[in-house]
Amino acid sequence: MEGFLNALLQDLERRCGVLCDRLAALQSDPDVRDHALGAYRVVEGVRRDVADLLGDASLRESALLRNHLHLYKRWNELATLVESYPLPFVERYAEPDRRLTALCRRLTEQVAWPLPPPLVGAFSSQYYWTSAPFNLICAPAAETDTLLGLPDLCHELGHVLLIRHEAAIAGDFFQELTAYVESERRRVQTQQRPPEYGALYDALFAQWRDAWVREFLSDMAATYLIGPAFGWQHVRLCAGGARAAYHPTLGEIADHPADEARLRAVAAVLVQMGASKSAEDVRALWERYLQTSGEGRPADYEVCYPQHLVESLARRAVDGCRALGLRRFDEGRSTASIDLRFLIHEAWGRFLADPQAFIAWERTQLTQVWRELGFA
Repeated sequence: MEGFLNALLQDLERRCGVLCDRLAALQSDPDVRDHALGAYRVVEGVRRDVADLLGDASLRESALLRNHLHLYKRWNELATLVESYPLPFVERYAEPDRRLTALCRRLTEQVAWPLPPPLVGAFSSQYYWTSAPFNLICAPAAETDTLLGLPDLCHELGHVLLIRHEAAIAGDFFQELTAYVESERRRVQTQQRPPEYGALYDALFAQWRDAWVREFLSDMAATYLIGPAFGWQHVRLCAGGARAAYHPTLGEIADHPADEARLRAVAAVLVQMGASKSAEDVRALWERYLQTSGEGRPADYEVCYPQHLVESLARRAVDGCRALGLRRFDEGRSTASIDLRFLIHEAWGRFLADPQAFIAWERTQLTQVWRELGFA
């Protein structure tokens, strides 16, 4: 095994060198320079660590084999992350990516974004997603030709924001979450619930802690930045998808919380911001959607997403965004240029009022947006 690990390390050193060479060749483009340089530093650090270990006599000691194998695993994972995310973004950077990156950069300026703007790619096969540690967002290929889906760009910005500021935004919410789940566990101990519910509560807590809180907070940050347009886009996304609105419920596992609970989270943020009428409008559209889809609420669903937890997290999200100096969706409209927050809000209003007339209007607006951002 010692010889095999030595060969693996040599191969990883060579692979890191290839990645470094390809990233170094891309640093002349100002749009991707910072991202290419950041990825280069990560993978060059891995290469140097591997080279140091290959030159260390301890590599031949059998007693340290397990430790060295774990080092290889960690270094290989870092190199794979660079190869999977930053490298494709910067190496295949093309006109649609450049447009969306410029649009996102303008949006971050208008919301007083406290971090460097992300690089945006337009080649996703899985709708919007983000690699937050590398400050990368991937959007669908045709997103340069629509205004309606852009609120979801703000959701991905929320994930980037949480990498740096989750503690400031979430506050002591995890203590409240722990207290809630413990109270549910006591219902098992007092025989108000069957004994098998204990394991279900363990899974519920793990999903909230490991994934759902970040998804809720990203939705809430997007609502803070873009307003009810995020709620309307949420309904649009649900209408076009196959996932049930009440999935996952108790006993089910998923990376994202249920769409119904996410809609309530959007409405809770709008209420917290004093936009109760907008919250009612979004909820009304959602209720009509649910009635049309014919979906029923499963048993024990409320146990997963109690309203008091949703509202408590919404208060923290609004307070956190405000403390970071982010501009809310209805604040400080720019008169010198197209304000994307207000444009997206207007787009959704026009779409809901007259979808047929909206098509020509949207095309005209996008032409103006791209012209202002420097694209013919």
